[in-house]
Amino acid sequence: MLSQSFVSEMKQQLLNKKRQLENDLAGLAPHTEMGDSEDENAEEIQVDEASQDVIAMMQADLAKINSALAKIENGTYGTDDEGREISEARLRAIPWADKAI
Repeated sequence: MLSQSFVSEMKQQLLNKKRQLENDLAGLAPHTEMGDSEDENAEEIQVDEASQDVIAMMQADLAKINSALAKIENGTYGTDDEGREISEARLRAIPWADKAI
């Protein structure tokens, strides 16, 4: 069972990370315009693919953070979907961890 002070600490970290990700996502564009030449278009595609991968990863983390915050609210923070306890050490490393290992 996680202590209330630990859960409060993790909630603050989750809220801070959520704010950071939302700000970062707001500043990212899925498309970068580089020019009209074939070389510029090829580079544009590479940059766009990398940007889309980063955006997808950040959105996935944001979804996990929102899930962790919901678990805090309903009293199930620190457990995975099967009800197994996630260790405090793992949650300290990744406050939005959703799997017990």
